[in-house]
Amino acid sequence: MSIRLLRECIKSGKPIAFPEGQDISTAKVLILDGQEVSLDEETGFVSGDKINHVLRTVYQCWLHRDSNTTEYISDCEGKNIPVVSFLERTELISYLNGSSETCAYLQGAGPKAQTGGEKRKSTEEQGAAKKKREIDPFLREVLNNERNLIDHNRALQGTKPVDFSSVAKECEYKIIRAAKQKTKAKGKVPEKSTASAGKNKEPIIILSPSASAILNMSNVKEFLQDGRFTNTADAGHSTSNMLQIVRNSKRFDRRLKFLVVSNVEKFFTKPEYWDRVVAVFTTGQEWQFKNYKYNQPSLLFQKVKGFYLYYNGDPIPDKIQQWNVQPIGIERTQRFKDRQTSEFLWESLERFMAAKGYR
Repeated sequence: MSIRLLRECIKSGKPIAFPEGQDISTAKVLILDGQEVSLDEETGFVSGDKINHVLRTVYQCWLHRDSNTTEYISDCEGKNIPVVSFLERTELISYLNGSSETCAYLQGAGPKAQTGGEKRKSTEEQGAAKKKREIDPFLREVLNNERNLIDHNRALQGTKPVDFSSVAKECEYKIIRAAKQKTKAKGKVPEKSTASAGKNKEPIIILSPSASAILNMSNVKEFLQDGRFTNTADAGHSTSNMLQIVRNSKRFDRRLKFLVVSNVEKFFTKPEYWDRVVAVFTTGQEWQFKNYKYNQPSLLFQKVKGFYLYYNGDPIPDKIQQWNVQPIGIERTQRFKDRQTSEFLWESLERFMAAKGYR
């Protein structure tokens, strides 16, 4: 199992590297002590949402063993790598560095196989111990009746030191700063009422009308709602300019309905519709924003979440990085990864909506 080989290399200090000129987001393999292992190989590390994480996700956790939660999540989003929760990541890191011999989230993580010498040594030790017990039956009787006595203070002490500084930083970022922003917003009554009116209605997602877009009205519902991606050439042509998508949101703990549109000229007949826009998909072409309320990309993507869908391996335009748009890579042939990619996109969007005050 690749996770065990990674653990042995970490514990023994053996070299771990990517192919020259590549990093964790672009590499296909990880070189462990001279042996190439696929980064897309499942490791048996299964999180609470029943996802069997691949070696890329596991090694990303190890690379961020000293990072706080905010830094880790931000890097995962930028490299399109699934996020592992704080508790699961802590358990995994303890297993990888040898602090713990087991991992509650690792399937089939039994003790590693012993070499012939270790087996002989273990057998000799067991034989010696057995012989000793046979020779000294009184000692065996004492050990059988031995009882460890500890007081309540010692029982409540942990077995290993845990650094909670990252938790403190995350609380400051998500709770204290959010509370300050709410306090400032109370003084802006008209703006608050307008935003509130927009948030109580169905959020709107805008697609690019460009012919080069790999996500359009013909395949967007199947991808975002069902987690299956179909090439636009195979999906057929859709004459609809608006459709509804239902999302079972774990973050908001309810079913959310989204409106998806591609032609803003026909649909956006009222100015307040722009207050309901939460995401815009773009191909990097500026003419798309000509009739938008905010027609400057740098301003638009400060107010809404921007996404750029592309096939893995294709180049990403420089404008995408400049506009604060998040790239989302789609596999050309590996359709079993579609659900994971769709969920990653939804998690990014819902996190953005929550940060903007959506409830």
